[in-house]
Amino acid sequence: MESKKEDVLFFPRVWLYARTGSRHRSAAEQQLDELREWANCNGYCIVGQSCECTKDNSFWRPGLFSMLRAVRRGNVDAVAVTRLSRFARKRSKLCKILVELQASDVTLITTDVSLRYQLYLYGLDCVIADCPKGRNRCAGIHTADA
Repeated sequence: MESKKEDVLFFPRVWLYARTGSRHRSAAEQQLDELREWANCNGYCIVGQSCECTKDNSFWRPGLFSMLRAVRRGNVDAVAVTRLSRFARKRSKLCKILVELQASDVTLITTDVSLRYQLYLYGLDCVIADCPKGRNRCAGIHTADA
């Protein structure tokens, strides 16, 4: 008998992702520390984390690739970042990442700034605008702030 994750009590598996555009690894490590504290306080089971010091337009981002690989394999229920710009600043790149999360029905969590507001800034607010309780079943994007 198979049960859906919404029907049983479980500790959601979360991947923590941090990135900074500067060469100061300490800034990315501080993001990870904040995300770890948030995950522990909110009952998440941390299954992976990645930290990068690279420019947003850099193609080679092994931490992002590791996170997306875990998402595709179904090893992750949620991905937490401090803010959406940690993934990408360009709308086109951000959309590609959101599509990957959407395809796997993974919850996207931003801890510093409201996800709804950030999607609005990127012109992607229509993705969750008409969703009851912050979930859009068509888009597969969940919000932690709803």
